[in-house]
Amino acid sequence: MPKYNDFGHLSIPLVLKGKPKLHGGGALSPKTYDNRQNRVNHGNYIKKRATELSRFWKERAQRRIDQGLPQIQSGIPILLEIDPNANVEFLRGLGFEIVAELPEGFIIVASDDVDLKLFNSKIDDFIANIKKRCNSPAQIYALCDEADRLKSILSPKLYTEWATISENSDYYIDIGVSCSGGIMLPPQPFKEDDETEEHYQKRYNIWRQKFIDAYMQWDEIKEEREQIIESFVTAYNGEILDYIDGAADLTTLPDSFSVRLKVNGKCLKDLAFNFPYIFEILFSSEVTVPSFPANNQSIDINIDITPPSFDSPIISVIDSGIQEEHKYIAPAILQEDSICLIPGESNTSDCVRHGGHGTRVTGAILYPNDIPREGTYLLPCWIRNIRVLDQNNRMPLELYPPKLIRSIVQENYKKQNPSKIFNHSIGCGSPCELKHMSSWAAEIDYQSYLNDILFIQSSGNIKGDIIKAYIKAGYYYPNYLHRELSRICDPAQSLQAITVGSIAINNYETEDSIALGQKDEPSSFSRSGPGIWDVIKPDVVEYGGTEVINKTGEPLTLTTPEDVCPELIRKSPEGPAFSKDVVGTSFSAPKVTYIASQIEKTFPNAPALLYRALIAQSAHWPEWAIASEKDKYPEILRTIGYGIPDVTRATQNNDYRITFMTENILEIGEGEAHVFRVPIPEELSSVGEDYNVLVEITLSYAAKPRRTRRGVKSYLSTWLDWCCSRIGEDYTTFTRRIFETGGSIDDDGDFEWVIGDAINRGIISNFSRKNGTLQKDWAIIKSHQLSDAFCIAVRGHKGWGSLFKAKYSLVVSFEAIDQDIPIYEPIRSMVEVEVENNEIQVQI
Repeated sequence: MPKYNDFGHLSIPLVLKGKPKLHGGGALSPKTYDNRQNRVNHGNYIKKRATELSRFWKERAQRRIDQGLPQIQSGIPILLEIDPNANVEFLRGLGFEIVAELPEGFIIVASDDVDLKLFNSKIDDFIANIKKRCNSPAQIYALCDEADRLKSILSPKLYTEWATISENSDYYIDIGVSCSGGIMLPPQPFKEDDETEEHYQKRYNIWRQKFIDAYMQWDEIKEEREQIIESFVTAYNGEILDYIDGAADLTTLPDSFSVRLKVNGKCLKDLAFNFPYIFEILFSSEVTVPSFPANNQSIDINIDITPPSFDSPIISVIDSGIQEEHKYIAPAILQEDSICLIPGESNTSDCVRHGGHGTRVTGAILYPNDIPREGTYLLPCWIRNIRVLDQNNRMPLELYPPKLIRSIVQENYKKQNPSKIFNHSIGCGSPCELKHMSSWAAEIDYQSYLNDILFIQSSGNIKGDIIKAYIKAGYYYPNYLHRELSRICDPAQSLQAITVGSIAINNYETEDSIALGQKDEPSSFSRSGPGIWDVIKPDVVEYGGTEVINKTGEPLTLTTPEDVCPELIRKSPEGPAFSKDVVGTSFSAPKVTYIASQIEKTFPNAPALLYRALIAQSAHWPEWAIASEKDKYPEILRTIGYGIPDVTRATQNNDYRITFMTENILEIGEGEAHVFRVPIPEELSSVGEDYNVLVEITLSYAAKPRRTRRGVKSYLSTWLDWCCSRIGEDYTTFTRRIFETGGSIDDDGDFEWVIGDAINRGIISNFSRKNGTLQKDWAIIKSHQLSDAFCIAVRGHKGWGSLFKAKYSLVVSFEAIDQDIPIYEPIRSMVEVEVENNEIQVQI
């Protein structure tokens, strides 16, 4: 930790743990209530639909036999519409396996019994109303047609092209397959304080056998479903390119696996129509980044490049390779660690023409600002080169991105000094899907949770043709940034990655042309959010340049003159060693990676979750955004997220700003709360004092993901939120609200937060900070609105798996933004007294 006189960040005191009073549940939805009141009509309706679907699947099975198609020894799929507020687990009691959760109360289920006997029996009980707890069928609103199920599992692009799929043409597709089989592992027992070792060992052995039995059953189900896919593909002379599934452990089993296939259209359609456990089918996305123009400039260089210090962080760059011998880069490269993962190749060099891509990305990490021409320069970090893009800046379709991520992380932890930070300036060229988390993004989430690592991910670039088409259609800059085709690309929707957009470097206008975006405004090409499930994305932005458009005349042209481009290292001798000739979010992301590296250098033993929190905490909106009308704030949030991060704010403070953080990773489970308290000096909180204080709070957490569920609260095993003191609220009142009363969250006494803890509760409408796993909010308050302490509570809520606790880091900052009262030392002194007392009271 930095010394106090260096204005270092301080530890925030955790003063209380306990069980919070949470509000949830509620009355039955009106439709479910009506179904209970009309048992006979509703029961007969869904029973009739069940009979129709049973007959439909029996007839389809017979046709398959008659046509000599591959036989499927498995269940039948059904798309259900249920009460959107219901816990989907009730379907298990009706004889269904839950395949996947969809938007607005639609669920794909499967049944091994084509006659649906158990389901029909439950409906009979519901109609008769003679048994306790027989009301589950009231929560089922409809059994949908097979055409609706097909539409729900196909990606929008594949569904649009479905009628034109040729039976004899080959297609690269990715499929998601449910494999949980409804199996639940027993909770692992823990030794009680007063329990003998012998008694505990008996309980543990019983549990261990139950775990082994459940695991073996799950493994048989997964293997059976993999074999069914193999039989499909083999029958149609297709090819399985790769598999990936979650790793089983002692607390949970993977809910799905994903497969990349090369199959003909006939196989594709047969799988979609007849394999009941598929919840997602999409064309395999092409992973590519733009090509660049030639450059023949000449630049004089007279500089001494010094290697990083031995204890500097090691950043892994996943890209097109790097020109490792480059004068500006070579001293930072760990050449013995360089790898190429492209099938059939071993060359780790950047083979992309006209200056390279991975070389430019690496240069932006090592030289985040201007590139020096003379003198001495100390490199900030070490670089580990991981090549996954070919000479055309493309990832071969034979490489399956989620499997690639897992392999890279596994290989990383074989190193003596593994990387905690990964720069990932690659992605698909089209908008991310919004139904399920992609297997690529989900793997980033899973590896981040499992290994405490941080991916810095570019948000993606809007193609020039799309920009011009939108402008011709009447959507001029910046309006087209909020259109469908401008949404962030896969895997930028990952909840755990820091997703980085781009902003313009300079103002630019001539008589004939003008930049699309002036200084600090969103770049012309920078993809916007929100991400999946209305999560705030991009998280932050950095300077990646912008494009210039002609003011008049046809055709519309987009150019990148030197004045609008970031200065980047280039692969040489093919042109200059560095130049200003390209733009992109590929080059804004590594500037944030540099900030992450300096945070790691300052706090080498801290968790990566804290690095992510400090990046967000350091980010501020630029002046034009703050000065905008408040009704423009939602659009601003969608394009620049939390704003522009700053390495100084991320690692230091000053007389007028103080930052508190959790130094070590903390864990919290469902139905738990941790309360933190920052004492406030009297000279700041006294009645009559009118200082403007900027309060910023960032919660960064991770929990285990589950692809077959949708929405953050279902996708994660445990989800978290934070709440804090209100105007004039003291510690006692706050803790009573958290642990006893629950308090109304729409009290008049709340501060005016920019985002808010629910939609329409902050200045920005239609967003909630709770939606993501990176939850930052900020407010400007008057100092007299504070009491003797400012408190923050982190609360754990029910996700899909209560056995999994979430891991988190918390950061809180106070800043006298008019610099009219020093606050660092007065608050630090009071905290030091609190820490010396070090009493954690446990509320039961």
